[in-house]
Amino acid sequence: MKKCVTLLMAAAFVVTAVASGLCETLFVDNREESKVYPERLNMRSAPEKNGALLGLYYTGTEVNVLNVENDEYAKVEIGGMTGYMAREYLITSDEVEKRYGTNSGFGDGRAAEVDLNGLWMTSIALREQPDPASASLATLSTGDRVGLLGILDNWAYVKKDAFLGYIPLDTLTDVDALKVSIVSSGKADEKTILYDAPNKRGKAMMRLGNGTACFNLFGRKEGEWLRVRVGGISGWIKYTQAQNLKPLGDSSRSVVPYYPLLMQTKYDTLLYSVAGDKNERYMTLGEGMKVEVLAECDDYVYVRTYECGAGAFHCGDFGYVLLSDLSLTAVGDSIGIAQVDDGDLPVLLLHEPDKDAAMIGALCGGAQIRITSYTQTDYVQVALGGLTGYIPKAQIRVLTQKGEELSDRIPQRATATKAFNLHAIPDDRAKDGELVESGQRVYMLGKIGEWAYVCAADTPVLDVENSAFDRTGFVRLDNLDAPASTTHLTAFVSKDKINLREKPSRDGAIIGYVHENERIRIVDYGTTWTGVELEEGKRGYLMTKYLKFE
Repeated sequence: MKKCVTLLMAAAFVVTAVASGLCETLFVDNREESKVYPERLNMRSAPEKNGALLGLYYTGTEVNVLNVENDEYAKVEIGGMTGYMAREYLITSDEVEKRYGTNSGFGDGRAAEVDLNGLWMTSIALREQPDPASASLATLSTGDRVGLLGILDNWAYVKKDAFLGYIPLDTLTDVDALKVSIVSSGKADEKTILYDAPNKRGKAMMRLGNGTACFNLFGRKEGEWLRVRVGGISGWIKYTQAQNLKPLGDSSRSVVPYYPLLMQTKYDTLLYSVAGDKNERYMTLGEGMKVEVLAECDDYVYVRTYECGAGAFHCGDFGYVLLSDLSLTAVGDSIGIAQVDDGDLPVLLLHEPDKDAAMIGALCGGAQIRITSYTQTDYVQVALGGLTGYIPKAQIRVLTQKGEELSDRIPQRATATKAFNLHAIPDDRAKDGELVESGQRVYMLGKIGEWAYVCAADTPVLDVENSAFDRTGFVRLDNLDAPASTTHLTAFVSKDKINLREKPSRDGAIIGYVHENERIRIVDYGTTWTGVELEEGKRGYLMTKYLKFE
């Protein structure tokens, strides 16, 4: 892993110290610069570059030197394991003090966290040797922080308080902003493959769907293959698909538009701990129980029982279910809130989950509406009172728990020009709902034909857990004194091949053309010139007189 670099002064110092018997204890110093993928020093089975790899060790690991084999290698012992290490990357305690100081944290190892979610265990023993039968030094639980010093195949050599020992590598994740990544390929039907080994001969274990949360683990080739755990299943993602993983960082889960597909059991259904092995029954799921589909595996799917909202990765039971035992979740109850979040643009509400589907209306930036179903496409189904439609996942922020981060955009206000009742659907024959008094201000959430969808509450923020207090509904536009920017959300051009200009002036450079009946979204309405965005994403200005607003 580490190429030999000649560091004459440091190497000479170590050679002298070891040869003269002045010290028996040295420390690994990889002198790496990257904190995300720090270097590791190889322990080999023989004192040569071609010696078999026994383990990988991070900077700060304490090494007992047993013998100096040659100019390049020393025989060492670490945590009961013996092998050979390059001497130029071993330094004395005096050199540690000289390079890093006394309070640098040198020797603490790489920060790591024990996480047992999905592994069907509540605690793990810190072992004296990389052997499940060796003596237990301490007991660790989910959330315990340790220092990762080394990796030996499927074992991690760690430091916990005064103890040095071994735990299974799969139980150890990265920490804080580096811990979780979300599968987000940009296409709903694209899958990310989880392999059983970090090489081209690796077997495909699972096909991960968009929205699946992955714990970032540690492994031999972090820079080329990513080692992750989905629930209780760990494996490798090929570097060419690494761009399909979006680091969650310090953000809330809602910043990633994709969530796992929600399904439900057709009847009492068995959840297995091993796919295809009906002797490995984990638990029974009752009829109609909701699960999130994280991955596909032949006739089975790997799922998480639906607890604590969509996309959760820190709770629920994980296991395999026969796909034939599941059906798409019945639509009806809300399973979260979508906040329109596409910069300064409105979001189209469509009849079907397809960009070419007929348009129902448009939603204002910042508006919040209730989600009724996550679909198998790039769209999510939402409800506006008694009206349902589809909006793109990439243009919303999904909220499933109280306190989720919101975008800064807040819907604009309008004023009731006379008293009216809100309706559940945009129809005068609909049953009267809540009364809005003349002069009362409401939030503009969207426009559906000649109707506005509004929120008459003191705040436009909906309650994730309770839809009874939404105070939302439809009102005819002529009952409102509303800003033009909330009533002119989408449009068509009234004649063919209208000039799209770079700025709102006839002097603006022509950057394209808009054809008759081409759908456009309004960025900035003006009485003479209107800023628009075309379907392919190009922005510019059109003369307002050529626009037919929906």
